[in-house]
Amino acid sequence: MTELHAAPSSAAPAEPQSPPSFPFPVDPHVGIPAEYAERRASCPFGKVRLPSGDEAVLLVTYADSAAALADTRLSHNLTAPGSPRITAGPSFFDDPENLLNKEGADHLRIRRIVASAFTPRRIERWKPTIAAVAGELIDAMESAGSPADLVSDYCFQLPVRIICKLLGVPERDRGSFRDWSNAFVSAARMEPQQRAGLMHEFSAYTAALLAAKRAEPGDDLIDDLIAARDGADRLTESELVYLVAGLIAAGNETTSNMLSRSVLTLLRDGGGLWKQLVGDPDLIPAAVDELLRYNPLGNGAALRLAVEDVELPSGTVRAGDAVLIAASAALRDEAVYPDPDAVRFDREAPAQIVFGAGPHYCLGAHLAKAELRIGLGLLVERLPGLRLAADPLTLSYTEGEVLSSLVSLPVAW
Repeated sequence: MTELHAAPSSAAPAEPQSPPSFPFPVDPHVGIPAEYAERRASCPFGKVRLPSGDEAVLLVTYADSAAALADTRLSHNLTAPGSPRITAGPSFFDDPENLLNKEGADHLRIRRIVASAFTPRRIERWKPTIAAVAGELIDAMESAGSPADLVSDYCFQLPVRIICKLLGVPERDRGSFRDWSNAFVSAARMEPQQRAGLMHEFSAYTAALLAAKRAEPGDDLIDDLIAARDGADRLTESELVYLVAGLIAAGNETTSNMLSRSVLTLLRDGGGLWKQLVGDPDLIPAAVDELLRYNPLGNGAALRLAVEDVELPSGTVRAGDAVLIAASAALRDEAVYPDPDAVRFDREAPAQIVFGAGPHYCLGAHLAKAELRIGLGLLVERLPGLRLAADPLTLSYTEGEVLSSLVSLPVAW
């Protein structure tokens, strides 16, 4: 399906219309752009122009997005010269050694090395640690007294401390992780030169961390990855650096973002949803699933490159075309989610695509859901009177091209 425009009344040919710029502005009342619903109704397979200047077909329906995420002909590998980009300037798309840019056997080789650390059984053993860290953070908040900034005091601290413990990263270094992670996953608006500088700092830190681990080995995940790099499964040094940096960045920025947005959703409009969980904490697993659907990680989307023609429900992507998969649009698709802009803890929903699908399904999905359930559950238990201490419409976001996080979330109790 293509975008059609009415012919002008004069005989002169119409000039081609430039695709609209992406990302679209967010409607503050529903948390995602109003254009998504409009495009589902009138143009579900139209092109948009990215911040880099490249064009891509934007997918906004659940059927198109689910099919595209699982189709290996829509490649993650955007490292070739001239490949499309979401952002201008340097990004993690540039390096072929990055796991996110690998395909096929090479991709599976690296996933096999890391996957054992993130199985449901392994995450089950981590739950007491997650609960202990969350409890310590709430203790500190109560000790400091109301009000507090839930982003800096809790939502960011919880996942970053857990990923530090899992990897074996010194917690004293975590103060720099937010800026580095924002640059690595394009989660904050910044100039290309600033992003390049932060990414260089992050790579240099990771390389030094690996050198220190080799000098004094332990039994953490980084030690396992180093052993794999030096052993039969062999990771290259660049793969190892990117893998550790990626685990640090993804292990804190995405979960922190989701936890803070979830609490905001529960507390706004008088806190009725929060009170539901206080009254029935058994709803928390279902609430997390629904909040993952409702709250986008940002106003961005996943970029893919078609290596051959791919037929999707709404049209055919031609070989060489870029495809932009907007999961936040797909998860509000009226055809799949009745009353999609409402948060319903009793919703019966199809397969969740917020963590991707197919061979690239997020390695950390089980860990993220455990952190969200435990982190939210302890807040409900320990601070049942939690309330917003600021107008939701005045809150600031980092406005990155890929992710967009709450800068702060003032709360009181």
